[in-house]
Amino acid sequence: MEFDAFTLAWLIGGAALMLAEIVIPGGVVVFLGMGAVLVGLARVLGLLAEWTSAFTVWFVLSLALLIALRGLVNKILPGETSYQSPDEDLAAFGAVVDVIETVNATDSNGRIAFHGSSWPATSLQGTIPKGRKATISHRENLVWVVEAAEDLLLDDAVEKEE
Repeated sequence: MEFDAFTLAWLIGGAALMLAEIVIPGGVVVFLGMGAVLVGLARVLGLLAEWTSAFTVWFVLSLALLIALRGLVNKILPGETSYQSPDEDLAAFGAVVDVIETVNATDSNGRIAFHGSSWPATSLQGTIPKGRKATISHRENLVWVVEAAEDLLLDDAVEKEE
């Protein structure tokens, strides 16, 4: 059994790489660490004497572990995934927004507050004064087309009464 500084470096470095997987996720670094620990154990048993053979075995072993076990580990420990629609306008339709500058149907000088920013807006019909609520109908280039939210509430009330 040979326990020199080079062997200790393989064992400690491998353990450090496996722990680094916590900080650097992706399922790759852990297999490099496992290969290093196995090379360190092979050096303890006297199977690898030369540094060139140790690095070659580490490279091949890490690659083999990565190819053989990564798919299995990903099935057992799946990563966090989420999906969002690539069409950001789709989520905006029907959203109630604040009118921060008077919006009218004739020009796009009006402004609304949406997603933490100020956007140019025009109305479908009529004028929506500053401080009121509006509902996004659609978008024409960079200009949001809105309608007064109060009109929608009145339309809903009329429909419920009928």
